Amino acid sequence: MTAETPVFSVIMATWGRGRHILPSIQSVLGQDLTNFELIVVGDACNDETGDVVAGLSDPRVRWINLANRCGSQSAPNNAGIAAAQGAFIAYLGHDDIWEMGHLAELARVFGRSDAPDFAVSGLIAHLPQGVPGSAVMGLFSDDRAKHRYFFPPSCFAHRKSVIDRIGPWLMPMEVRAPVDADLLLRASAADLRFASTGVVTVHKFTAMLRYLSYLQPASDEQEAMLADLSAPDHAARMAAIVDTSRRMGRFMLEARESHDHLQPGELARISAARRGVTMAARPLGAGTVIRQREENCWLDWQIKPRFGIRYQSRNPRPRFALPFTAEGPISLTIRVVHPDQRAFGPLWMLCNGERVTAQPTGLAPGLWGWTALYRAEIRLRPDRPSVLEFLLDPLQVQKGRHFLTKSGFGIGKLWLRPLAR
Repeated sequence: MTAETPVFSVIMATWGRGRHILPSIQSVLGQDLTNFELIVVGDACNDETGDVVAGLSDPRVRWINLANRCGSQSAPNNAGIAAAQGAFIAYLGHDDIWEMGHLAELARVFGRSDAPDFAVSGLIAHLPQGVPGSAVMGLFSDDRAKHRYFFPPSCFAHRKSVIDRIGPWLMPMEVRAPVDADLLLRASAADLRFASTGVVTVHKFTAMLRYLSYLQPASDEQEAMLADLSAPDHAARMAAIVDTSRRMGRFMLEARESHDHLQPGELARISAARRGVTMAARPLGAGTVIRQREENCWLDWQIKPRFGIRYQSRNPRPRFALPFTAEGPISLTIRVVHPDQRAFGPLWMLCNGERVTAQPTGLAPGLWGWTALYRAEIRLRPDRPSVLEFLLDPLQVQKGRHFLTKSGFGIGKLWLRPLAR
């Protein structure tokens, strides 16, 4: 291998991130090991991403945009591998962050006399801001871990020749398992060798745990982590997260479940819905009433409404989709319930990132505590669904103690109607 040939080909599949991809790219360009190429592959991107990548003016970075959308990382990863010049393939999710020593640690493992086929780094899967309980993956000492655990692609690299042995990334509608899990299942079935670096060098911000993340992309968490990498107490705080994950039982969770009961592509469709990828919007017209229905919103809301009320889950900033379009101002009215009367102060929200404050009217006792109507003026997007994000204060997040009122903040019907210009 010549000095000009990269050791690693880093593949970053992307769609819908635009400028928000920059922190992830910057974490690659800041690597201690500099002999790499970064291949950013768009899944038929039609936004600003290509211009963002081109604006970097770094010879190590290449941009490829697929003509047809795959709907997952599979086709972009395969295209990146086909274009790769390095002997080792590393992956980075377009919303994840690498520590500066990540590639160097992987290279150290690949440089051993008993070098594996896959090198795996430790990874912290961070929950959304304000939600405790981050999970830790990728730290193991025995090759048999490959049969028990899942490793997100951002934390592993493999020899390029691995793809010749087990085949390419499969398309999401062809497999029952997630496409990344499917790749690892085929690798472990072929008895390819896995080894861990033993250190955490990856920070994952899972889109699946960030409800409607593709309707409202953001990079504040990634920017904060990128800045934190050089903080003097960064290593100590990351070590504390790992220790907490052990105490909470979230260290190296076993994740090799069977997917035989699922139809091919079923998980891909569920994932797309949770992230807001497939959500459509229709004109608001004269107005509408939104009623709560069963939906798996993960950390934001409880899955099943109770008596027409959807209760907040673990995220203190739960999101709610408004699948309507409109020009001009809109009157928003929300029925809110809470077991604690003191929780009915102002309700702060973001509508498509714009700050909104709603005030309560008609506060009265109800079946599950107290109820009131909150009214505010908002603006919907003219071309796609809007996102309402609740910024709950500590009293609103707090849940009741009575066996009938163990829930906290909840919302019922939402009324939307156009306001006169």
